[in-house]
Amino acid sequence: MDQHRWDDDEVLLSDLAEALGEVSPLSARIAEQAKGALSWRTVDADLLLATLSFDSSLESSGRSRDSEGGHRVLVFHATPLAIELELQFDRVVGQIVPPGAGEITLEPSEGDKVRVEADELGFFILPRMPAGPVRLHCETPTARLVTDWFQA
Repeated sequence: MDQHRWDDDEVLLSDLAEALGEVSPLSARIAEQAKGALSWRTVDADLLLATLSFDSSLESSGRSRDSEGGHRVLVFHATPLAIELELQFDRVVGQIVPPGAGEITLEPSEGDKVRVEADELGFFILPRMPAGPVRLHCETPTARLVTDWFQA
């Protein structure tokens, strides 16, 4: 067995260069994947999670509504924004609070995303909610948020 003299910088650098030269193709791929994973660690750093703060279906108001005509109201909140939704039979009407323009994306757990613009008062209309869990992404000039998953 060769004994290396690592007290000599040139020998040490030569040994290190030789060791690094034996990198397998798999090692290079792993290194690239690791770099990619690390670059994504801050992508959502400014993305707020908006939690459900009000659901009219859970409130007992003492009034009865028929199942066909009743509308469900949901409010999701993440300082400094909130999203108010009214789930109607054929569509969803919503507003960004405080009012302002933005982009809303409906993300179903299965299927295609739907994007709509909120006007300068924060109002937007989405088509009828698909079956299954969904969540909303909201992007305004001042903040970005995503709601909890919920079912219509």
